[in-house]
Amino acid sequence: MFPTLGHLINYLFGTSIDFPMPTYGFILVLSFATSGIVLNMAFKRKERLGELKSHKSKELVSGPINYFDILFSAFFYFIVFYKVVGVIFEYDIFVKDINSYIFSLQGNIFAGLLASIGGFAYSYIAAKKKYSEVPKYKEVDVLPHQITMNIVMIAALSGIIGAKLFDILENLDSFMKDPLNQLFSTGGFTFYGGLILGTIAVGLYIRKRGIGILQMIDSGAPAILAAYAVGRMACMLSGDGCWGIPNPEPQPEWLAFLPDWMWAYDFPHNVIKEGVHISGCNGDYCYMLEVPVFPTPFYESSLSALFFLIVWFAQNKIKAPGTMFFIAIGLNGIARFFIEKIRVNNEYHIGGGITQAEIISSLLVIIGIVGVIVLHRVYKAKV
Repeated sequence: MFPTLGHLINYLFGTSIDFPMPTYGFILVLSFATSGIVLNMAFKRKERLGELKSHKSKELVSGPINYFDILFSAFFYFIVFYKVVGVIFEYDIFVKDINSYIFSLQGNIFAGLLASIGGFAYSYIAAKKKYSEVPKYKEVDVLPHQITMNIVMIAALSGIIGAKLFDILENLDSFMKDPLNQLFSTGGFTFYGGLILGTIAVGLYIRKRGIGILQMIDSGAPAILAAYAVGRMACMLSGDGCWGIPNPEPQPEWLAFLPDWMWAYDFPHNVIKEGVHISGCNGDYCYMLEVPVFPTPFYESSLSALFFLIVWFAQNKIKAPGTMFFIAIGLNGIARFFIEKIRVNNEYHIGGGITQAEIISSLLVIIGIVGVIVLHRVYKAKV
């Protein structure tokens, strides 16, 4: 396992550097970047086919100086350089406890003030060049692929909030014991919370932009699956506790061609320091599970990658707008429902015990089936 990028780099290149960036967070960023690339490709495809059109948007040409924006820019530069330069000069303190350093008042005040002054001056000069007493706008045509970054940023922010919120609801007892640690920990995210809140936020944004909702969610379907495939590897590589139930049974002969860890894995050096101490290991992450478990994050990641390929190539054959999105969430729901049977999770005591993910995945399967049927009938009625 690679709790930090330093562990991964040292494993790959035989080095011994101390680079504390959490692997979980890094892979999470990669997952959003992946979703942006796939979404951009899907948008351009639909634009070529004439299924997505440009929309009108007002662009500010000139206007009064907005001092709030300038001050906010200066504050942003202050915070970034205050912390970044602080990390450089206080690296030894930073690596001991990353979260504590980030959310503390520690930093480099000189670098922060210098950057703040520079940011203020730059923003003011830029605003001065566009100054006019009365705001002047021009109307421009904007293609959907040109706002991909906006969509990804909205999805990322709202998705992270939703994922953290649903994780808190799923682990309410742990949150009540240590709320600050649960809020600011680098782990502890529930995918479905991110999917639900992210979808709502993006839906409101594209509605404001005047983009067709059905074509938009069709474009987003492969992006969601690709992001999930990459994002689940964050759990696998860091060992954040989202693994399966104990699996002490030997690997079946018919699976002998696969590596043993695909059947049962003990997650050595896991980020949550779960299990027994690894003999001869020194450092913060020296624990492995006493009994190997099903590596469920790997299963989910592999299935999601497969579903991404299915959806990506099937979109050329399925014409009813919006259908691919409902197929995607239905496939994901089916996979997650069955993986929950071999996955460690908190259960709600309803009808003998059921997990949050089982409830949501069941609903996604139902919504997916109903969505496909309804949209197919509507499309046939129009043709």
